[in-house]
Amino acid sequence: MRTSARKFVTATTTSAVLAGCLTVLAAGPASAGEDCDDSYHRKYTEISSTWHKVVASGTINNRHSDASVRESVSAEISASLKGSVTGEFGGKIDLAVAEINAKGSVTVEASASIARGKTTMIVVPARKRVAYKIGIKKRVYQVYVSHQTRNCKVTNTYAKVTVADSYTETKNV
Repeated sequence: MRTSARKFVTATTTSAVLAGCLTVLAAGPASAGEDCDDSYHRKYTEISSTWHKVVASGTINNRHSDASVRESVSAEISASLKGSVTGEFGGKIDLAVAEINAKGSVTVEASASIARGKTTMIVVPARKRVAYKIGIKKRVYQVYVSHQTRNCKVTNTYAKVTVADSYTETKNV
């Protein structure tokens, strides 16, 4: 009699333990909802860089001098350019400017303006002749945007960002 009672208690305990494990296993995934950070990852690729407006240009000849020359050049006209974002970007133009400046080799702005008469110093090395352009360049970037939502869903889209670059170009001629 003792043996059968012990077997019954052991079988009942084992069934209860197994049922509890199955309940815990079944409840585990159902109660553990997906929880990810809502985040954006962007990759910038410059697709064009063109002069929006040239406010001053010319050539400075210093071929007959043994010393460098500094010449002040004034903007002949005024110019301005305001940047923009098109497409699903996940932020504003200021965010794009900060990310481009942090990752790139250029310094861009959300908007740029050059007033007529603004002066820029051009340095010409000894025995050189330099051509210069001063103005605003329009830089356009294609942005690959990967957005992960709180439920861990990832969507990939493209956006286009246009930014301004107050630029002075000099080259030996």
